[in-house]
Parts: sequence; structure tokens; C-alpha cells
Amino acid sequence: MSLQNLILGVLRNSPDFLKRRLAGAPVEIDGNVMDTNIQIVANMSAAEAGDPPTTVDAWRAQANAFDAMSLPRRAGVSIEDTVLDLAGHSLKARIYSPRGASANDPAVLFFHQGGLVIMHHLTDDYFCSVLAAECGAKVISLDYRLCPEAAFPAAIDDGMALWAYVQENAAALGIDPKRVALSGDSAGGLISASMTHLLRDAGGVQPAAQCLAYPWVSTDMSGDVSGQSCAECFPLSTATMDFFNATVFPNDENLDHPLANPAKNKNLADLPPAVIGTAGFDPIRDQGNAYAKALEAAGNKVTHHCFTSLTHSYLIMGRVSHTAQKACVQLAQDLAVYLK
Repeated sequence: MSLQNLILGVLRNSPDFLKRRLAGAPVEIDGNVMDTNIQIVANMSAAEAGDPPTTVDAWRAQANAFDAMSLPRRAGVSIEDTVLDLAGHSLKARIYSPRGASANDPAVLFFHQGGLVIMHHLTDDYFCSVLAAECGAKVISLDYRLCPEAAFPAAIDDGMALWAYVQENAAALGIDPKRVALSGDSAGGLISASMTHLLRDAGGVQPAAQCLAYPWVSTDMSGDVSGQSCAECFPLSTATMDFFNATVFPNDENLDHPLANPAKNKNLADLPPAVIGTAGFDPIRDQGNAYAKALEAAGNKVTHHCFTSLTHSYLIMGRVSHTAQKACVQLAQDLAVYLK
């Protein structure tokens, strides 16, 4: 889709009447109207769609095509690609450093989207650079282990190992160990949310905050309106969700695991301040909205945005949508408040 993404980059700055003509009739679900540019790319994706992938490798190849939809990294943010030895596993990571980085910066540990099966630590490259720039923080994006090669909850184990590594090596990394936040989108939101529960229960230094974008916080969608109304929305459909569940929880194994369902934890008190951004056109919209309300009801500080015109995966759609780009900046700026 790279040529089409190039065209969409031009269309992003085109007059509204032209974009609307290309998009067709507005898409409206649950009272929300889809962003025009995202509607155009959704139409293009539907026109190109053939038979769904049948193997994990094919799903991953298809998902990696979305990398071109993201904006270039923020100017002034430097990167270092490295390999970290975490609990006996050598895992790739990219470290983003803000302009004027010091020996005692805050940090954000970031975990990418992809249902714990697809995508990689560079998928959210643009957003990680925005986090670094807006928060004045070092951001570590981890290439955690995926299913089915590593059984659930391997990804969360990797996240906990990264937390321990940063706490133990904070001085060498130029990080203030008391100003470390957790962040992730979709499945990365699940990793981050579950980590806050584990770290609270373990005691010791706690995350300064958590920033969750369209988080997947429960495997149970039976009571969610959005699970039905947005079931065929681009880019997360029921077919994709079924593939994730079958791969992560074969034969429903671990489907009810507490770490797969942080929203069902009966104790949501004493968790880090949360910045949560959900999307109007997303099958898991309702569980993210409900989790934000539940955290607040339990006495936690919560800043919640439901970006009603956006879809799942909007963190990587800045090249095609101004609204998606603004959402990225908004979430980063809200997180920055807790890292000063």
C-alpha cells in the first residue's frame, strides 16, 4: 500500500469536499462519524482484500504493510537499536532519547500492538518519538516474545523483566528510576495494564503513570455493544480477533487468566495515574471505556479520551489523518504531566 499511502499523505491536506467525494457517504456507527481520510484507506483496503491469511507468517507480512502509514519520527529525537538480555532472553529494543537528554531523565517503557501475535517494536515508531519529545523522556520500545512461539503470558513476563532491568540499570541508562511510566497500544495496553497490577502487588518502586491506547483489557466481549456494532471495522475485524484468540489461547487455554483480563481484577485501587485513549470505531472500544471508568471509581487519577472519529490502531495513522496525529500528541502531552 505504499504508493496509496503516498497519495493519502497528499489527500490529508486536500480540501474537505474532495476527500468527501473520494470517501463516499459518511460511515456512522453508534452516533460516531468516521474520519474521512481513514474511511478512504478503509475503502482501499476493502477493495484490495482477498482471502484472509491462513498462516501466522502471512498475517505478520500483511500487518507489516501498515508500517508505511505512520509519520516519520519527530525531529531532534535520537535512536539507538540494541539487544537486551532479559531473564535469559535476548530481545531487540529501540531506545529513543529526547533533544537535550540528561543523566537523569524520566522514561517510558513501550509495548506495541498486534494481539500478542503480529507486529514488532518499530510498529509505533512515530508515537514513541512523540513520547520522547513531549515527555522529555527516554523511551524503550521492546520486541517482546510473540505467540505461538512463546506461550502466554510470555510477553508480560518480558515486560516485567524490562522493568527490573531498567530499575537495576537506571544510572547507566541515564534514567530516574522513580519516573518510569508504562505505555502500549491494544495488546501493548494489556501488557502495561497487567504490569501495573503485578508491580502494585509486589511493592517497591511503582510506575509513575500508565498510558494506554485502545487497550485490550479483557477476553470477554459478551456485553460490549462495540463488539457487535464495530465487528467489521477497519483495521480490526472479527476475523482478526478470532485469529488472535486462537493463536494466543489455543483451545481456550488461559482465556480466563488474570493477566489476560486486568479489567476483571476485583482490586483496581492504588494503581498509577492512567491516560487512556479509546476509539469510536473499534470492537474493543467499550471495554477500554469501561476500564477507564472503573479505574477512576477505584480512586485512581484518570485522563480519558474517546477519539470518536478514529479507528483501532490510530497511533500509526498519522500520515493519513490529522486527527490521528493530534491524538498521538494529546496522549503524550497528558502523560508528560506525570513525568515532570
